[in-house]
Amino acid sequence: MKTTVRIIALVSLFTLAGVLTAAWGAESVAELISKGEAVTEKTNTSKAALDSAVKNNDSLVAEGKSIQAEQQKLQADIDALKKASADFNQKASDYEAACAKPKTTDQFNACKAQNAELKQTSDQLKTEPAQLNKRQNDFIARATKYNQEVKTAPKAVSAADTAFRSALINQYNWLDKARVLVASPAFAPYAKKAGCPDVKNPAKTTESAMKMSDEILTCLKKVAGSN
Repeated sequence: MKTTVRIIALVSLFTLAGVLTAAWGAESVAELISKGEAVTEKTNTSKAALDSAVKNNDSLVAEGKSIQAEQQKLQADIDALKKASADFNQKASDYEAACAKPKTTDQFNACKAQNAELKQTSDQLKTEPAQLNKRQNDFIARATKYNQEVKTAPKAVSAADTAFRSALINQYNWLDKARVLVASPAFAPYAKKAGCPDVKNPAKTTESAMKMSDEILTCLKKVAGSN
């Protein structure tokens, strides 16, 4: 199971042509700063939540592969124990048939050696079922936890993705308003003094939009602080 989330950057297509002369007083700097901080925080937190959900989903994909490998190894070890037990039972049966009444000293010594070997094998086989049972119980608990988590992970990614896209739309809407203000002739002297970024070209990626938003917020705060 793997859920791939492709983040589609919302390109701001707001053109500044025809609106560069918008009056500075259309929306106060203080109000623009307040809204900018709110939408930026929402975008950052929703992006972090999406990253976390995707990371968790990817971890579950890796966990699923690991569980499959452990299941195969566990089954192979169980099959090996069954075979070893069957081989032991056959050797024990052959021993009983051949060594019930040894007729010579050589036969007696051979049977004695075989008996010691069978006892050693028996002692080894006695410890393996408990070990395998513990591994099996641990595996079942691990697989059960995985099966529960894998049911909700895709929905969590989808919900986080929807929340992030919504926040990003608000971020771009704010950025468009802020660009109009910063690019207006009335604000130009203040923008230059505060070191505001060039806002003539719209941001084309999420990263560039967030970077421009941060830079505009910084310059707006400088302007507000100087007045």
